[in-house]
Amino acid sequence: MLGLAGLWGCATPAVIFISPNYGKEPPQRVTLQGFSDAPGQQGSGAMMADVFEKYLFNLHYNIVDANQAQVDAVITGSLSELTDTSEQTVMVDVPQEVSEPIVQDVVVQGRHGLRTVSRQTGTQTTVVDQSVPETETLPARVGINVRMVSVKSGELLWSGSGSADGMDIASAAEAVASKVTDALQKGLVKLKSTPSN
Repeated sequence: MLGLAGLWGCATPAVIFISPNYGKEPPQRVTLQGFSDAPGQQGSGAMMADVFEKYLFNLHYNIVDANQAQVDAVITGSLSELTDTSEQTVMVDVPQEVSEPIVQDVVVQGRHGLRTVSRQTGTQTTVVDQSVPETETLPARVGINVRMVSVKSGELLWSGSGSADGMDIASAAEAVASKVTDALQKGLVKLKSTPSN
């Protein structure tokens, strides 16, 4: 059985976009309106929103309840991918040693004169690939798209997307939320340190 660890590197890095106008009036009070469900996965959006909300605190926003009247920006998201761990059988080539006899015709003296007989004079070993079935475990994967929109102007302030693998859906959700918010945090820090015109 192949392990999960070798497959976790397959997830791509988070991709973010931050509006150049973000720094003019950075939002302070924000609300997370939720994530839309992955197709055929009822309740997956609410699960992802709960996970993502924890990581929003790393971005230093004042997160308020969606029912609060006064917010600067709204965050929404969707799940682009949601698959649980699974197993699949793959054919793997395994080298096998095959020994074959070396046979030669030899002329020998018999009772009725000379005759030819076949005798084994040695063996020849060759290596051939033999396909054998092997089960490998595929990790759970969660992919998200998330965006923040200014309530005042309706402008897209930032967007981010990413996917991550995990031992189960919950750990993959934690991993992707961390990956996207970490990328956003780095982008926002970079934006603050860039002198404005």
